[in-house]
Amino acid sequence: MKTVLKSLWEHKFIAATGVSALIHSTWALGTLFSGEQPSAPLALAGWLIPAFLIAFALDMGQIATSSEIRHEGLTLSRGLTFFVFAAATYYCQWIYMAHHMPALAIAPGVSDLARSTATGMRDAALWVIPAFLPLSTILYTFSNKKSDSKPAPETPQIEIRPVEIERVEQIPFGSAVPTLEDHVNTTTTQTVKKRTAVARSTNGHTKEKALRNKEAE
Repeated sequence: MKTVLKSLWEHKFIAATGVSALIHSTWALGTLFSGEQPSAPLALAGWLIPAFLIAFALDMGQIATSSEIRHEGLTLSRGLTFFVFAAATYYCQWIYMAHHMPALAIAPGVSDLARSTATGMRDAALWVIPAFLPLSTILYTFSNKKSDSKPAPETPQIEIRPVEIERVEQIPFGSAVPTLEDHVNTTTTQTVKKRTAVARSTNGHTKEKALRNKEAE
């Protein structure tokens, strides 16, 4: 039920045309299946209910097929199904109009020159007017059908990250700026200190080892 209501809401135009054709289709189907419309309530219900259900099924099938075509694209089976529903709607409308169409007289104000054209257009109403609803549903359905073209490739997005700038320690005003020679001297001094510490440690271990050997003797 939710799917049916969703389809009706998404395709309000198709639903409106279906409701418009429902009454005439019900009358046409009821008359073709069971004869003239009865007046007795019980007989009327037996005449009306089957015809209404058939007409409603045709309308719902047309709405559902239209929704599939617009969302999922046109296929041979969907197109054939949709045109069958549209043809059924047209035929039911034509039967109703062929039975109820009055004899319209051409007004006296129409000239003799235009009378033949006016008469032809009046007589064409029997064929043209029943086609309005199914033709409008066909145009609506295929006016925005799903495109088969591939979507354009997305442009790659380049992420821009802020660059972290290392903070440089400021030299107090008036102090001497260290030169390359000072840096070399500092490095040399540190190296000499490390080597001296290593040598002292080595000499200490050597002396300690000699004392242990002497005590052992």
